[in-house]
Amino acid sequence: MRSSEFVVLVYLAYIVGLVWLWPISVRRRVSVTAVALADAAAVLWLSTARGEVWRVARDWMPGLHLVIGYWLSGVFFVAPSAALEARLAGLDDIVFTRLGLGRLATAGPRWLLEYLELSYLAVYPFVPLGFAVVFWGAPPGARDGFWTQVLLAGFICYGLHPWLQCRPPLSLGVHTAITTRRLTVRRLNLAILGRASVQANTVPSGHAATSAVIALSAGALVPGAMLPLSIVAASIAVASVVGRYHYAFDSVAGVLLAVVIWMTIG
Repeated sequence: MRSSEFVVLVYLAYIVGLVWLWPISVRRRVSVTAVALADAAAVLWLSTARGEVWRVARDWMPGLHLVIGYWLSGVFFVAPSAALEARLAGLDDIVFTRLGLGRLATAGPRWLLEYLELSYLAVYPFVPLGFAVVFWGAPPGARDGFWTQVLLAGFICYGLHPWLQCRPPLSLGVHTAITTRRLTVRRLNLAILGRASVQANTVPSGHAATSAVIALSAGALVPGAMLPLSIVAASIAVASVVGRYHYAFDSVAGVLLAVVIWMTIG
């Protein structure tokens, strides 16, 4: 069994164990358990499957596990912590008011804000794109290490979600002057979030953590990709704060988590 597959199984076991202790309906507990067990079965089956087609499917499958892990974490959102939200908003006050980031949202050039919104949109294809760089540009033996780092970054953020429950700053109206700019790409981002998000905030930011570790891991394996991947990852982190999809602390913590994971097992 690959190390990335072991990470998936540990995370799924954590989710299943926790969901039966959480104050949610039995129906939701059963649903989460069924999805987690089905995902675990897929991991175990692919780990023994033979043939080139199944080997390639096994190589790419962790990207789907990451998405499933995110959705499973959303079931634990019961009620936001007012104290946590206040602390995160207070740190944002420093960044937006004292450090002047708020001026970017209110008076920054429209093209730059559109670029940041486009960068945030890029987080969805960034995971398969990062693996494509590794798949075609690095030795086959490096693929598992790449996914292990990405899954660890994502699952740590998602796994902390039950314990650090809060809403995104956009929902609270915290420094949301950017909404007055009527950005084209932003409308698309908000539409996607309205349908594909669990409507809660992860601390640290899963977007920032996974994007940063993808840039670091894939860039180390394929040096020519380090600069463009790092630019995109940095843009995603900044966009998540400026666009008010995440608090500043979320994104900084996500990037730091990615660096620690990469330096530890990269």
